[in-house]
Amino acid sequence: MRSAYWDRVSRQKQNRRRFLAVTGTATAGLTALALTGCGDDDDSSPPADATGSATSSAGAGSPAATQPTTRDISKMSLEEMRTAFSGARFKDLEGQAKGPTPGGMVRWASRTPVTWDPTSPAGSTLASHVLAHNQLLQFKVDDWVENPNFMEIEPVLAESMPEQPDDQTFVFHLRKGVKFQNVAPVNGREFTADDVLYCIEAYKKAPAQNPTFMDLASVEKPDDYTIVFKMKAPAAYFIGTFSVPIHWIFSREQHTSADGLAKTPIGTGAYIFESSENLGGYKFKKNPDYFRVDERTGKKLPYLDEVQVAYFPSTAQSLAAFRSGELDVLWAQNYDDLTNLVKSHPDTVVQITTPPPSFQPHIAMRIDKPPLNDPRVRRALSMLIDRDAIIESLAGGLAGYGYGQDWTYFGSEWPFGKERLGQWHAYNPGEAEKLLDAAGAKSLELYFLMSQTAGFNYEVWSAIAGMWEAAGLKVTIDAPQDPAQWQKQFYTGNYESLVGTGFLGPGWDPDTFAYHALHSGSPKNYYHVKDTTIDDLALRQRHIMDRAERTKVLDELMTYDLDQVTRLWTVAPYKINARKPNVFNVIDTEAAWSTVGWGSSGMDKAWKLA
Repeated sequence: MRSAYWDRVSRQKQNRRRFLAVTGTATAGLTALALTGCGDDDDSSPPADATGSATSSAGAGSPAATQPTTRDISKMSLEEMRTAFSGARFKDLEGQAKGPTPGGMVRWASRTPVTWDPTSPAGSTLASHVLAHNQLLQFKVDDWVENPNFMEIEPVLAESMPEQPDDQTFVFHLRKGVKFQNVAPVNGREFTADDVLYCIEAYKKAPAQNPTFMDLASVEKPDDYTIVFKMKAPAAYFIGTFSVPIHWIFSREQHTSADGLAKTPIGTGAYIFESSENLGGYKFKKNPDYFRVDERTGKKLPYLDEVQVAYFPSTAQSLAAFRSGELDVLWAQNYDDLTNLVKSHPDTVVQITTPPPSFQPHIAMRIDKPPLNDPRVRRALSMLIDRDAIIESLAGGLAGYGYGQDWTYFGSEWPFGKERLGQWHAYNPGEAEKLLDAAGAKSLELYFLMSQTAGFNYEVWSAIAGMWEAAGLKVTIDAPQDPAQWQKQFYTGNYESLVGTGFLGPGWDPDTFAYHALHSGSPKNYYHVKDTTIDDLALRQRHIMDRAERTKVLDELMTYDLDQVTRLWTVAPYKINARKPNVFNVIDTEAAWSTVGWGSSGMDKAWKLA
């Protein structure tokens, strides 16, 4: 039986935020990008090319779809960047036709995670988990996905999409013959339904995953390869939230060992953990017993022999490492980094995407404590943020107004316009001063916790602190270099007044925004929101199976939340990923669920042309 949920989702595919894949070329004195476009399910008008003529929106495989068009990125508006060449693909890159070749190593820049335990709030969504672990379901991400913006869900440890005999029952049939990695204490034993039961029980007790299972009435195994989830009520959110990269199937032997999973991840994944350094990077080697086969080639996965991650304290150092060949994949932090990189290395393959709805930079507030329990104070702080200035000065225009709402259920696409975000998100220092005066908070003192390792976000938060100080507020900044200090305070909700963060979800279904982050009963309500209106709306939307009706409730929640300013939304930068031209299937979706971004799928299919 095909999943009823999946049938509904497939029927209701909406226009998705646009995806841009760009390959860099340099022209006389200008940094330009060659974008290869092909159509998706969008019915919007085709964009104009550099000469003003219309670019065909024909589907993949058509001549127009594969004809590169060069544009000067410095002259493209945000809207142009967001909408041009929708559905662009990497599959026409030179070398792709030769097909995957086994062997080699791919290396990118990142830091070592604080913990490898996926049940930890700090470890549940880390990209690295996809190397060691798998999920029952995942988002399908590779260079050949026709429309990664839709984020097609595929079974992994499940042999098919779950059956859904009714709105409260989900039946998973598991793959047979899958083995855990041959590492002590697990030693390559077979994966069965007992492992799913164990992990679900662990996740029910874990703050990051608990809200997904709060409506779970029972989970049973009719046999060793079947799992049946029964919900207490219709669960519109279950498959969506269940598919995001937080429900990893780990080994119970390692989880219950003296070290647990904090230091050594052991799962069914394509790569076996080899070593790590404190913030210095980590290494994984090929799992020779991995169960997946590339459906396109019929070849056994994974292709790579090794995956390495190196940490560089500064963007300049990571850029230098990429240029010298030490790195194969790089996150460019800003527009200048991108243009300079493309200028010096014109063969660089660059991908520009918008950020995920679940990871929108923002500032959390203790709204349960004075003075931030007064909405007038929160509104004033928001109106003292000049978001346009930040976008231009720090992001080079490659950013939009942040707001952590899943886009699937709303007609407008990210980034939201000012009119959608409402009056409290417009820069208006005069009105802000009036609000602070009315609240008796003109001499406001704020304690602002942020992490120095947050890159662009750290720059944004620092700029905002400067704006508040310019308005006469006193801001004390605490910016530890060790991210563990920041994480400990934020994930426990134990911070003084303000904390810079970006984490909301993760999410594909808006429940991760609506219920997980905002409901007073959610362990992920790090903002201490206790509002009966929010609680009612957040709870109602979970159980409405009709998409249109659910959207109405979510829209009402969004409007109310923005009016109450439960969090301070800043700006969300476009994601700029660069890779060497001989590296394939290391791809970022617009939702950033890639391995290099957050981690869901794709690294077992990643390959490198020698």
